[in-house]
Amino acid sequence: MIFFFLFIGFHTVSAHKMIIIPGDDDGALKVLYEDGSFSTRTVVTVYDEKGNEIDSGPLDEQGAFYFDHNDAHFFVATDGLGHRTEWTVGEDVVVRSDPHRWIIGGAVFMVFVLISLIFYFRTRKRNINETGSVNQ
Repeated sequence: MIFFFLFIGFHTVSAHKMIIIPGDDDGALKVLYEDGSFSTRTVVTVYDEKGNEIDSGPLDEQGAFYFDHNDAHFFVATDGLGHRTEWTVGEDVVVRSDPHRWIIGGAVFMVFVLISLIFYFRTRKRNINETGSVNQ
């Protein structure tokens, strides 16, 4: 573990990303995680072009947020668990997954397997030396 923290370093990790998707009609948007799920504890804050907060509220039971301000320009959604996303009116919504996440996860898993194999063979060798026979 010390090797992992000292030499691999620290990286921001995310279990899943939160995305703001504008609705088909004005005054509605959805806030979803990249797997399509949502959290009703998510709160959306609406800002105008000057950065003034003009509206705020939770998502409904379908993961949607409705607002009635024509001067809405910038949205921030937070779920209270560390997920946060922002969207500006007119920006394209890009939904993509980080392909490196699986590589990093696999590498971490392999490190744990390697460590467990080292301890397994070390313990087995010690048992053989102490008893003089293979003890399974």
